[in-house]
Amino acid sequence: MSKHRRPIVAVVANDQKLPSSTANALRGALDEHGYQVAWHTIHKGSAATKATAAAVAAGASRVIVAGGDGTVRAAIQAVAGTDIPLAVVPAGTANLFATALHLPSEPEAIVAAVQGGATRRLDTARCNDLAFAIMAGTGLDAAMIDAADDAKERLGTVAYVRAGWREARQREPFEVSVTVDGNLLFEGNATCVLTANIGSLKGGVDAFPAASPEDGLLDVAVVTAAGLRAWGSLMLSAVRGTQADSDHVHLARGARIKVKLADRHRFELDGGMKGRARRLDVRVVPASLSVVVPVPADDSAEVGSAPADTAAAAGGTAGD
Repeated sequence: MSKHRRPIVAVVANDQKLPSSTANALRGALDEHGYQVAWHTIHKGSAATKATAAAVAAGASRVIVAGGDGTVRAAIQAVAGTDIPLAVVPAGTANLFATALHLPSEPEAIVAAVQGGATRRLDTARCNDLAFAIMAGTGLDAAMIDAADDAKERLGTVAYVRAGWREARQREPFEVSVTVDGNLLFEGNATCVLTANIGSLKGGVDAFPAASPEDGLLDVAVVTAAGLRAWGSLMLSAVRGTQADSDHVHLARGARIKVKLADRHRFELDGGMKGRARRLDVRVVPASLSVVVPVPADDSAEVGSAPADTAAAAGGTAGD
């Protein structure tokens, strides 16, 4: 009887984010488990979409993406809506996706999770037909991310704090209209509009305490805070978990959010700039992403998951 070959695991690695020591540890762990490995090196996060799509087309039964939230977002663009499980090696400045989902960060633990076969089915979202998993925004947050971009590799979180302080001090309100599932939420001047699938920020702050990537809904906030004092008050409310009581924010939940701007404004997805637009059409895509997670302590995988060998034999093995 011929022996079945192990499934093909594709690795999409952003070499601008992934330390060589982590890359070597990941290669070693995959080799130890006997996987066939298709390694795709990319030099910027946005290239992960094309590399991931190529890996899936070539028969990968799992994809491991190594990089920051922007790299992960780009990989999700390619695998959302498929049954290909995605594992994450967090290697960026914020790593909000991996942190919020409590995913392992060490290569050995990540490969062990791939081997275990447990997955978690999550919602993703689309903004102007671009996928995202965490947040989409325009206004102060997009300006802050844009301003911090050049310094974030050198200064890390400090670059965002510095840019945020500067933008909060000088950001002028802009005219905007926001509807949620066809109902008008806000019309007037605001300084930021955020839509969240996952509501956690760096440092454990829950910008959207009720946000869940498994409820088929998105959370939206229209912020009217202007100036350091108002923004400081709002951030303090967020730390305390009382932002719903703030006079500086309008909150809602829904499946479809439409943002109309009087002028073209920068917008960001999962911490990466995506250009300028006058309209943002945001919608949730329920249960569209399969994410590799550690096997629970009782060894029972989540519904819809299977051990690695079983999944390979069941049809996700085009490369076998």
